[in-house]
Amino acid sequence: MFNSDSIIKYITIIATLLTITVSGVSFISDISKEVPNPILTWAPEYFEITGGPANQEFKAIVARKKHRDDCSVSGFLLEVKDSNLLTFKAAPSIEKFTGPATNEIDKFGFTFFIQDADVNKVATGSATLLGQILYKCPEGDVVVLYPPNLNFIIEPPV
Repeated sequence: MFNSDSIIKYITIIATLLTITVSGVSFISDISKEVPNPILTWAPEYFEITGGPANQEFKAIVARKKHRDDCSVSGFLLEVKDSNLLTFKAAPSIEKFTGPATNEIDKFGFTFFIQDADVNKVATGSATLLGQILYKCPEGDVVVLYPPNLNFIIEPPV
């Protein structure tokens, strides 16, 4: 009839099937949880990045609709990708953006510059501004990236 080896095999098979079933139910439960509303929506049609010499300030105007007030900014990182596709840190004139959630597009400006140590390393020509805003939210840390293709021109240093 049943010996101890076959009983162990059946128990192992049943335990494995139960584990797979419970894991599947847990996975479905996890993916069906409601995803919170996005913190903001970019309005890239209002963005403007002013080009200029590599050793001078650049001006940026960005635009967004902020949807949530329950997240706080914990960091702002800015980088420039040059025409050789190399990325360099950029120093913005501000550290954080503030403002309430609204249905209106909120435009704001800041300046940034390429760090002195990188001015002679950055390639001139078409460049792209890259940005990340780090948020602390009730659901955890969230990173919001600037929209793609924020292009401007880097000219030779003066």
